[in-house]
Amino acid sequence: MNNTPLKVDYDLIIVGGAISGGVMAALLGQSDLKIGIVESRVHDPKKPDPRVFAITRASEQIFRSAGIWDDLLADPIGHFREMEVCDANGSGSIHFDSKSLCEPTLGYIIGNQQIQTALVKVIDAQKNVSWLCPEKVDQIEIHTDHAEVFLDSGKRLKTKLIVGADGANSRIRDLVGIESKLHDYQQTAVVCSVKSQIAHNDVARQRFLTSGPLAFLPLADPHVCSIVWSTTPDHAQNLLDSSPEGFHKELELAFDSKLGAVLETSQRFSFPLNRAHAKNYVSNRIALIGDAAHRVHPLAGQGANLGILDAATLAEVLLKNTNTDIGRYALLRKYERQRKGENLSVIAAMDGFKHLFGSTLDPVQWLRNFGMDLTNSCSPAKSLIMRKAMGLTGDLPELARTPHFL
Repeated sequence: MNNTPLKVDYDLIIVGGAISGGVMAALLGQSDLKIGIVESRVHDPKKPDPRVFAITRASEQIFRSAGIWDDLLADPIGHFREMEVCDANGSGSIHFDSKSLCEPTLGYIIGNQQIQTALVKVIDAQKNVSWLCPEKVDQIEIHTDHAEVFLDSGKRLKTKLIVGADGANSRIRDLVGIESKLHDYQQTAVVCSVKSQIAHNDVARQRFLTSGPLAFLPLADPHVCSIVWSTTPDHAQNLLDSSPEGFHKELELAFDSKLGAVLETSQRFSFPLNRAHAKNYVSNRIALIGDAAHRVHPLAGQGANLGILDAATLAEVLLKNTNTDIGRYALLRKYERQRKGENLSVIAAMDGFKHLFGSTLDPVQWLRNFGMDLTNSCSPAKSLIMRKAMGLTGDLPELARTPHFL
């Protein structure tokens, strides 16, 4: 028997250097694993990026573990201590407050550009991590004891494990033939930043309209929020095409002028909304994380957090097994078992909320408003909802926990 150790170029190759892939690389940066990150785009910290993410307390702890939290705090970030949810087609509402849990905040609103810049800084300082950028994966080959990655540039790399963190249209998922079920919500999200007459007071607000939810997410500036307006594709196009004045008036009307007049808005962007879930998260020498494995409706802001938890869970499995073959299927299944059920429960909940608040049937409207008011009056129920949404409960990896979460 040949006992010569297998020579590989990398112990693992992460395809995709955005948030999920970047977090995983940062978490593994102090290990003995040799890591390569294949990324098609060179990060430009000055490039405008309208995307912001609602970051949970669990994701905050993972960012701390990854070594990027202090860098994120170097620039002002948004946070929300309270959250208000209301129904435009009724009087039902729910109010959440971090004080009731003796927590300083429910979560944070942080720009994608800020997170990416902090991740690049940390990763660049790690001696065991290398960027392969700009590069794209052309083909892969899976063997019994290793995998090979063929890049468009002609490079051929040998590795023990390939991590697909390459987004919704994952090349890795397609190359290994993992099925992903897609559901089109027939909605489009319009996003931009909004300066309002009335200060947001660190309150995240969401108003459910018939066409979809409208969220105002508080940024560091007390009068500026990032909005996510989920609506029909035709209406979204009208919003994109309208004049600033017309858009301001329609936004004020849709939000019931809860923050007074809209004074300014940034450039508007849009993206289609859909739900997807991969049949499998892993196969031999392959693991999918983030949007490559699943996508959810943004109405609760959980999409990025699910990907961050994927990255932390897989990183934790690998860190506990660095002296073994990290690409073997039996080991990767530990990651899949921990994350798949959790992600499916969130997907089901988001679908349920979408259908519940999208219904125009009178009995359903009455029932949801009654349910919102009942929940609002029940402190134990609200506490359970808040703790789950904040990432303080559930099957969390150790990297997502702080001592008082345990």
